[in-house]
Amino acid sequence: MRSPFPLQWPDDTPRTKHRRNSIFQTSFASAREHVLRQCDLLGAANVVITSMLPTNRLGQPIAASNVGDPGIAVWFVLDGQERVFACDRWYKPEANLQAIAKTLEAMRGVERWGVAGAQKRLFAGFAALPPGGCDAPDPPAPSARPWREVLGGAWPAELGAAELLVIAKTRHRAAIAKAHPDAGGDTALAAELNAALDQAVAELAPL
Repeated sequence: MRSPFPLQWPDDTPRTKHRRNSIFQTSFASAREHVLRQCDLLGAANVVITSMLPTNRLGQPIAASNVGDPGIAVWFVLDGQERVFACDRWYKPEANLQAIAKTLEAMRGVERWGVAGAQKRLFAGFAALPPGGCDAPDPPAPSARPWREVLGGAWPAELGAAELLVIAKTRHRAAIAKAHPDAGGDTALAAELNAALDQAVAELAPL
């Protein structure tokens, strides 16, 4: 499963050198839901929206001001093959996300319009290549540190789950402010901090 942070741009897709103002009028939340809806209608699995934006407890990106890189790459599995749709043509992340949603919507329409097999051939062009070429092996998964260790400090045994979660969120907020790439921090550390918070939430506030 891919991580939503940082942005995982496909190796075979060039970055945009000169971005433009958006033709879309949408909020980030609306564009995000549009993408997720289109992926659901496709029957896609393991959908991950990757970006340089902060994420919520569900691992989904959320709006943020002054993000340095507005690029969005949406990864998912369809027909047993990992696919990726990426866009950084527009200045704002929500516009790039909406562009991907519109593209998915249009490609779904091809099948509805009766051209047999056209949708499958279209999606074949968006098959994700592994880093370094088709024959490159998957990199080994890094060993994850426990969330208490990542977020640091003492965790008094006498405190309840709700109190510990407040401490975890407070420490995460302070640490991510320094580690986020937009603040000149470390991308890997920021990803580890976000993962640690997700683990803390899962343990201390299960659904």
